[in-house]
Amino acid sequence: MSGVYHLDIKESAEELKQMLLEQKVASIKEKVQALYLLKTGYSQTVSKTAQMIGRNRSTVQEWLRVYRNEGIEGILQQKHSPGRPRAIPKWAEKALSQQLQKREGFNNYQEIVEWLKQNCGIEGKYKTVYKLVHYRLEASPKVPRPQSIEQSQVQVENLKKIAENLAMLHYFCVTVLYTTATVRFFCGDETRIGLKTITGRKITSSGVKPVGVHQWKFQATYLYGIIEPLTGEHFFWEFSHLNTDCFQIFLDLVAQHFSDSFLILQLDNGAFHKAKRLRVPDNIILFFQPSHSPELNPIEQVWQYLKRHLRWLMPKTLEELRSALYFHIGNLTTSIIASIARRKYILEALSVAGF
Repeated sequence: MSGVYHLDIKESAEELKQMLLEQKVASIKEKVQALYLLKTGYSQTVSKTAQMIGRNRSTVQEWLRVYRNEGIEGILQQKHSPGRPRAIPKWAEKALSQQLQKREGFNNYQEIVEWLKQNCGIEGKYKTVYKLVHYRLEASPKVPRPQSIEQSQVQVENLKKIAENLAMLHYFCVTVLYTTATVRFFCGDETRIGLKTITGRKITSSGVKPVGVHQWKFQATYLYGIIEPLTGEHFFWEFSHLNTDCFQIFLDLVAQHFSDSFLILQLDNGAFHKAKRLRVPDNIILFFQPSHSPELNPIEQVWQYLKRHLRWLMPKTLEELRSALYFHIGNLTTSIIASIARRKYILEALSVAGF
């Protein structure tokens, strides 16, 4: 092999030179350079070519063998090292990813380790599973939304298909009640706000356990409210109790405030919402959601938004609490409430029903 090396290089010197300029991977560029040197005659032996490139003679011989068998495509092909076999194969990773899409989730990372062992037959280390879940699959612990064990999933799904019901109510208002007022859909609810400290998360450096000063005073007040998901328009009123008498007053206030409209008002199944002595105003129809399903009412998220602004406050009296509460209610714009309450299925139902 010390003599002139005979190899039929099909590409021209100009083509090889252009390939050299186009290559961004050093290992491929070296292979093309070896062909260029032999093609132009700058080098006539494998040993000289290896010396000029700075590679071992056997390495250059292997490159030329690849060219002889596979052509220039074999030279330009970038090969990747297979690396170490994955501790958790791709098929198991895909199965885990699908499991993480379910709302039930996992309680902790050790539970995921056990799930992989039982369902996939893979005994992954805790650290490996953590890195896979947290960094690759981008899943992390979250505060779950509470759900009652008595909730009926059938009723929940039926409510999400409320277009037909709203269309019937809209038709009833226009053709049976002969109302000329604008028919509107609102969501209503009540929440308790007291002097007992509303807690929440705090951000601290790694390894620093946050401390929250807390007071246990059990005086409270009740906030009644309705919101319109479509526009974000709202109406709130404070009461001392949560009962039929207060709710009756609230309904009358709502009817007066929206006297130029006809309201379909979604509520939960609280006993005081259905009391026999309750007198519903003429421009309001009550529309009840399934029991044990507070998450179906978007005003619940409005209460959460309000309470987030009251976290870790320690008012000494109800008057101090009211002052803070009214301040944050005053900052609740229609755009803020609409951004919270505009759920896709509600907007689609309102559109179909003609609201």
